[in-house]
Amino acid sequence: MPGAFGELAAIEEAVLAVPQVRGVSAMRALPDDEGIILVLRVGLSPSLRLPDIVLAIADVEHAAKTADDTVTAVFVEPDIAADARTPTETIVIRALD
Repeated sequence: MPGAFGELAAIEEAVLAVPQVRGVSAMRALPDDEGIILVLRVGLSPSLRLPDIVLAIADVEHAAKTADDTVTAVFVEPDIAADARTPTETIVIRALD
């Protein structure tokens, strides 16, 4: 396992390169017997529709695993409300579309 998760900066950079990602608001790396379990909260545009969000999450998972081959699992929470101008109700209603 990398020294004190030294590759987290490289993982964050790879995740930020995903076109739909506006930012990484939280990232935790948890040691596992097989490598690292990564938990991410990423900012996505509130204008994305649910299928686009699903694809963006898949792209984030792929980017994280590609950036560091010790990453065995990636859990991504979309942080749509990272844009403070967008009320949460809009996000919930959009998800139902």
